[in-house]
Amino acid sequence: MLKMNAKKGLMIMLMILSLSSCKKKNNNGDVSVKLTDDPFPISFVTEANVEITKVELKNENGEYVTVLDNSASTNMVDYTNGATAEIAVKDVPEGKYTEAKLTMGTASIYLSDNRYFNDTASANQSVTVKISPALEVQSGQKHDLLFDLDLSDSFELGGMFGGWFTSVAQITGITSFNPDFRAVSLSKTGSIEGHVSDTQHSAMPYCIVEVAYDYNGDGTPDTVSTIADAHGNYKIIGLPEGTYEVTVKADNHADAHLQNVQVSVSNTTSANVTVN
Repeated sequence: MLKMNAKKGLMIMLMILSLSSCKKKNNNGDVSVKLTDDPFPISFVTEANVEITKVELKNENGEYVTVLDNSASTNMVDYTNGATAEIAVKDVPEGKYTEAKLTMGTASIYLSDNRYFNDTASANQSVTVKISPALEVQSGQKHDLLFDLDLSDSFELGGMFGGWFTSVAQITGITSFNPDFRAVSLSKTGSIEGHVSDTQHSAMPYCIVEVAYDYNGDGTPDTVSTIADAHGNYKIIGLPEGTYEVTVKADNHADAHLQNVQVSVSNTTSANVTVN
Protein backbone atom coordinates (compact mmCIF):
# COMPACT_ATOMS: atom_id res chain seq x y z
CA MET A 1 0.00 0.00 0.00
CA LEU A 2 2.82 2.34 0.90
CA LYS A 3 4.54 1.46 -2.36
CA MET A 4 1.37 2.26 -4.32
CA ASN A 5 0.95 5.62 -2.56
CA ALA A 6 4.60 6.47 -3.23
CA LYS A 7 4.15 5.54 -6.86
CA LYS A 8 1.02 7.71 -7.15
CA GLY A 9 2.83 10.56 -5.42
CA LEU A 10 5.71 10.33 -7.88
CA MET A 11 3.31 10.36 -10.84
CA ILE A 12 1.49 13.43 -9.47
CA MET A 13 4.82 15.20 -8.95
CA LEU A 14 5.91 14.43 -12.51
CA MET A 15 2.60 15.74 -13.85
CA ILE A 16 2.98 18.97 -11.88
CA LEU A 17 6.54 19.45 -13.16
CA SER A 18 5.38 18.75 -16.69
CA LEU A 19 2.55 21.28 -16.47
CA SER A 20 4.89 23.82 -14.92
CA SER A 21 7.37 23.31 -17.74
CA CYS A 22 4.66 23.74 -20.38
CA LYS A 23 3.40 26.89 -18.72
CA LYS A 24 6.88 28.39 -18.68
CA LYS A 25 7.41 27.54 -22.33
CA ASN A 26 4.07 29.07 -23.34
CA ASN A 27 5.06 32.40 -21.78
CA ASN A 28 7.48 32.88 -24.66
CA GLY A 29 6.98 33.89 -28.27
CA ASP A 30 9.21 33.55 -31.32
CA VAL A 31 10.90 36.68 -32.70
CA SER A 32 12.20 36.60 -36.26
CA VAL A 33 14.87 39.25 -36.85
CA LYS A 34 14.84 40.56 -40.43
CA LEU A 35 16.98 43.02 -42.37
CA THR A 36 16.04 45.24 -45.31
CA ASP A 37 17.85 48.05 -47.06
CA ASP A 38 17.50 51.69 -48.05
CA PRO A 39 20.04 51.42 -50.89
CA PHE A 40 22.78 53.54 -52.37
CA PRO A 41 21.57 55.93 -55.12
CA ILE A 42 24.54 54.83 -57.27
CA SER A 43 25.14 51.83 -59.50
CA PHE A 44 28.83 51.36 -58.77
CA VAL A 45 28.46 49.23 -55.60
CA THR A 46 27.73 45.56 -56.36
CA GLU A 47 27.94 44.40 -52.74
CA ALA A 48 27.61 46.19 -49.41
CA ASN A 49 28.27 43.59 -46.72
CA VAL A 50 27.25 44.46 -43.18
CA GLU A 51 28.12 42.18 -40.27
CA ILE A 52 26.02 42.13 -37.10
CA THR A 53 27.48 40.11 -34.22
CA LYS A 54 24.84 40.66 -31.54
CA VAL A 55 21.26 41.92 -31.22
CA GLU A 56 19.70 42.67 -27.83
CA LEU A 57 16.15 43.82 -27.12
CA LYS A 58 15.26 46.03 -24.15
CA ASN A 59 11.93 45.50 -22.37
CA GLU A 60 9.89 47.94 -20.28
CA ASN A 61 11.78 46.88 -17.13
CA GLY A 62 15.09 47.91 -18.66
CA GLU A 63 16.23 44.29 -19.07
CA TYR A 64 18.00 43.11 -22.22
CA VAL A 65 17.21 39.85 -24.02
CA THR A 66 19.69 38.56 -26.58
CA VAL A 67 18.15 37.42 -29.88
CA LEU A 68 21.37 37.10 -31.89
CA ASP A 69 24.78 36.20 -30.46
CA ASN A 70 26.78 35.05 -33.45
CA SER A 71 28.08 36.73 -36.56
CA ALA A 72 25.59 37.38 -39.39
CA SER A 73 27.00 39.04 -42.50
CA THR A 74 24.51 40.18 -45.14
CA ASN A 75 24.92 41.71 -48.59
CA MET A 76 22.39 44.50 -48.18
CA VAL A 77 22.30 45.28 -51.91
CA ASP A 78 20.24 42.09 -52.34
CA TYR A 79 17.47 43.25 -49.99
CA THR A 80 15.62 46.25 -51.37
CA ASN A 81 12.01 46.85 -52.48
CA GLY A 82 10.52 44.86 -49.61
CA ALA A 83 12.91 41.90 -49.76
CA THR A 84 14.21 40.85 -46.33
CA ALA A 85 16.95 38.61 -44.93
CA GLU A 86 16.17 36.61 -41.80
CA ILE A 87 19.26 36.60 -39.57
CA ALA A 88 17.85 35.04 -36.39
CA VAL A 89 14.81 33.37 -34.82
CA LYS A 90 14.70 33.37 -31.04
CA ASP A 91 12.32 32.25 -28.28
CA VAL A 92 11.75 35.46 -26.27
CA PRO A 93 9.82 36.09 -23.02
CA GLU A 94 6.49 37.81 -23.57
CA GLY A 95 6.43 41.55 -22.99
CA LYS A 96 6.89 44.90 -24.67
CA TYR A 97 10.25 45.71 -26.24
CA THR A 98 10.91 49.35 -27.09
CA GLU A 99 14.61 49.48 -27.89
CA ALA A 100 17.28 47.40 -29.60
CA LYS A 101 21.05 47.39 -29.28
CA LEU A 102 23.08 46.06 -32.21
CA THR A 103 26.78 45.24 -32.04
CA MET A 104 28.44 45.62 -35.40
CA GLY A 105 31.24 43.71 -37.09
CA THR A 106 33.15 44.55 -40.25
CA ALA A 107 31.54 46.53 -43.09
CA SER A 108 32.77 46.10 -46.66
CA ILE A 109 31.94 46.95 -50.27
CA TYR A 110 32.68 45.46 -53.68
CA LEU A 111 32.71 47.85 -56.63
CA SER A 112 31.70 47.20 -60.21
CA ASP A 113 35.37 47.43 -61.26
CA ASN A 114 36.13 44.49 -58.88
CA ARG A 115 37.82 46.58 -56.21
CA TYR A 116 37.13 45.69 -52.56
CA PHE A 117 37.25 47.87 -49.44
CA ASN A 118 36.49 47.03 -45.82
CA ASP A 119 36.20 48.98 -42.60
CA THR A 120 37.49 47.02 -39.60
CA ALA A 121 37.26 50.13 -37.41
CA SER A 122 33.48 49.68 -37.32
CA ALA A 123 33.78 46.32 -35.53
CA ASN A 124 32.43 46.14 -31.97
CA GLN A 125 30.64 49.49 -32.11
CA SER A 126 27.17 49.42 -30.59
CA VAL A 127 24.11 51.10 -32.08
CA THR A 128 20.96 51.78 -30.07
CA VAL A 129 17.71 51.94 -32.04
CA LYS A 130 14.19 52.82 -30.92
CA ILE A 131 11.63 50.16 -31.90
CA SER A 132 8.59 52.07 -33.13
CA PRO A 133 5.97 50.69 -33.29
CA ALA A 134 7.14 48.69 -30.28
CA LEU A 135 7.51 44.91 -30.41
CA GLU A 136 4.89 43.27 -28.17
CA VAL A 137 5.70 39.59 -27.77
CA GLN A 138 2.73 37.38 -26.92
CA SER A 139 2.80 33.84 -25.64
CA GLY A 140 2.94 31.21 -28.37
CA GLN A 141 2.95 33.78 -31.20
CA LYS A 142 5.54 34.54 -33.90
CA HIS A 143 6.62 38.14 -34.40
CA ASP A 144 8.71 39.81 -37.12
CA LEU A 145 11.14 42.53 -36.08
CA LEU A 146 12.49 44.56 -39.01
CA PHE A 147 15.75 46.48 -39.04
CA ASP A 148 15.94 48.83 -42.04
CA LEU A 149 19.48 50.01 -42.79
CA ASP A 150 19.99 53.24 -44.74
CA LEU A 151 23.12 52.41 -46.72
CA SER A 152 23.63 55.89 -48.18
CA ASP A 153 23.63 57.44 -44.69
CA SER A 154 25.69 54.63 -43.14
CA PHE A 155 28.64 54.43 -45.53
CA GLU A 156 30.80 57.47 -46.20
CA LEU A 157 32.83 56.77 -49.33
CA GLY A 158 36.06 58.57 -50.16
CA GLY A 159 36.45 60.39 -53.47
CA MET A 160 33.02 61.99 -53.75
CA PHE A 161 33.10 65.30 -55.61
CA GLY A 162 30.24 67.80 -55.50
CA GLY A 163 27.94 65.36 -53.71
CA TRP A 164 27.83 62.73 -56.51
CA PHE A 165 29.92 60.01 -58.07
CA THR A 166 29.97 60.11 -61.84
CA SER A 167 32.26 57.09 -62.27
CA VAL A 168 33.35 54.11 -60.18
CA ALA A 169 36.98 55.22 -60.50
CA GLN A 170 36.22 58.19 -58.21
CA ILE A 171 35.56 55.91 -55.21
CA THR A 172 38.75 55.62 -53.18
CA GLY A 173 37.49 53.59 -50.23
CA ILE A 174 35.33 53.64 -47.11
CA THR A 175 35.98 56.79 -45.10
CA SER A 176 33.71 55.67 -42.25
CA PHE A 177 30.79 53.38 -41.44
CA ASN A 178 28.17 54.68 -38.98
CA PRO A 179 25.10 52.43 -39.31
CA ASP A 180 21.75 54.22 -39.51
CA PHE A 181 18.92 51.82 -38.64
CA ARG A 182 15.22 52.13 -38.01
CA ALA A 183 13.39 49.29 -36.25
CA VAL A 184 9.71 48.35 -36.40
CA SER A 185 7.39 45.55 -35.40
CA LEU A 186 6.15 44.40 -38.81
CA SER A 187 2.79 43.19 -37.47
CA LYS A 188 1.94 46.80 -36.60
CA THR A 189 2.84 48.30 -39.96
CA GLY A 190 1.80 48.38 -43.61
CA SER A 191 3.46 48.92 -46.97
CA ILE A 192 3.38 51.09 -50.08
CA GLU A 193 4.08 49.66 -53.52
CA GLY A 194 3.65 50.94 -57.03
CA HIS A 195 4.99 51.62 -60.50
CA VAL A 196 6.91 54.66 -61.74
CA SER A 197 6.37 55.75 -65.35
CA ASP A 198 6.75 58.82 -67.52
CA THR A 199 4.00 60.75 -69.31
CA GLN A 200 4.30 58.32 -72.26
CA HIS A 201 3.51 55.42 -69.89
CA SER A 202 7.04 54.03 -70.21
CA ALA A 203 8.59 52.50 -67.11
CA MET A 204 11.11 54.62 -65.22
CA PRO A 205 13.69 52.18 -63.81
CA TYR A 206 16.09 52.88 -60.95
CA CYS A 207 14.36 56.02 -59.65
CA ILE A 208 14.74 56.91 -55.99
CA VAL A 209 11.39 56.58 -54.19
CA GLU A 210 11.04 58.20 -50.76
CA VAL A 211 8.58 58.69 -47.93
CA ALA A 212 9.22 60.44 -44.64
CA TYR A 213 8.11 60.11 -41.03
CA ASP A 214 9.66 60.68 -37.61
CA TYR A 215 10.94 57.19 -36.75
CA ASN A 216 13.61 58.52 -34.37
CA GLY A 217 11.02 60.31 -32.25
CA ASP A 218 12.92 63.61 -32.23
CA GLY A 219 10.24 65.69 -33.95
CA THR A 220 12.03 65.74 -37.33
CA PRO A 221 10.87 63.65 -40.32
CA ASP A 222 13.32 60.94 -41.38
CA THR A 223 13.57 59.62 -44.94
CA VAL A 224 12.78 56.02 -45.85
CA SER A 225 13.70 55.18 -49.43
CA THR A 226 14.15 52.48 -52.02
CA ILE A 227 15.12 52.33 -55.69
CA ALA A 228 12.64 51.20 -58.34
CA ASP A 229 13.69 48.03 -60.14
CA ALA A 230 14.43 47.57 -63.85
CA HIS A 231 10.68 47.59 -64.60
CA GLY A 232 9.92 50.73 -62.57
CA ASN A 233 8.34 48.82 -59.67
CA TYR A 234 9.01 49.68 -56.04
CA LYS A 235 7.93 48.66 -52.53
CA ILE A 236 8.55 50.20 -49.10
CA ILE A 237 7.66 48.03 -46.10
CA GLY A 238 7.42 48.58 -42.36
CA LEU A 239 5.50 51.88 -42.40
CA PRO A 240 3.35 52.78 -39.38
CA GLU A 241 -0.31 53.54 -40.01
CA GLY A 242 -0.79 57.06 -41.33
CA THR A 243 -0.79 59.38 -44.34
CA TYR A 244 2.32 59.73 -46.48
CA GLU A 245 3.68 61.71 -49.41
CA VAL A 246 5.57 59.60 -51.96
CA THR A 247 8.42 61.44 -53.69
CA VAL A 248 10.17 60.12 -56.81
CA LYS A 249 13.55 61.44 -57.94
CA ALA A 250 14.85 60.64 -61.43
CA ASP A 251 17.77 61.98 -63.44
CA ASN A 252 16.83 64.79 -65.85
CA HIS A 253 13.29 65.00 -64.44
CA ALA A 254 11.62 67.19 -61.88
CA ASP A 255 10.76 65.48 -58.60
CA ALA A 256 7.29 63.92 -58.65
CA HIS A 257 5.04 63.93 -55.59
CA LEU A 258 2.01 61.83 -54.73
CA GLN A 259 0.23 63.09 -51.63
CA ASN A 260 -2.28 61.63 -49.18
CA VAL A 261 -1.21 58.02 -49.54
CA GLN A 262 -2.98 56.14 -46.75
CA VAL A 263 -1.24 53.23 -45.01
CA SER A 264 -3.07 50.85 -42.69
CA VAL A 265 -1.79 47.99 -40.55
CA SER A 266 -1.15 44.67 -42.36
CA ASN A 267 -2.17 46.12 -45.73
CA THR A 268 -0.28 47.19 -48.86
CA THR A 269 -1.34 50.46 -50.50
CA SER A 270 -0.91 50.87 -54.26
CA ALA A 271 0.66 54.20 -55.27
CA ASN A 272 1.65 54.61 -58.92
CA VAL A 273 3.62 57.75 -59.78
CA THR A 274 4.02 59.60 -63.09
CA VAL A 275 7.23 61.56 -63.64
CA ASN A 276 7.18 64.58 -65.99
